[in-house]
Amino acid sequence: MARPRSDSTVLTIRVPAALEKRLTREARRRRLTRSEVARTALEAGLGGRDTASDFAAEARRQSLLVSNLPSEREVLRFIMDITDTAGWK
Repeated sequence: MARPRSDSTVLTIRVPAALEKRLTREARRRRLTRSEVARTALEAGLGGRDTASDFAAEARRQSLLVSNLPSEREVLRFIMDITDTAGWK
């Protein structure tokens, strides 16, 4: 079966073992693939993408990670309990 057409290509590079370990560690920390982390680093290094949109995407990703945590719900409940909403529209 033929692969669907894509605007991406495969890039194979040789890196020092220490750099590969750092890439793997960072990918695990971010819960992304090594390819995603490498693409982001290349884009940032080459001045490709808008950093504001990258920042927004990362903020959204982190928000989704914590949104279902019981501790997060507890904090939000506390904030709602102590918030003075008198006069809000």
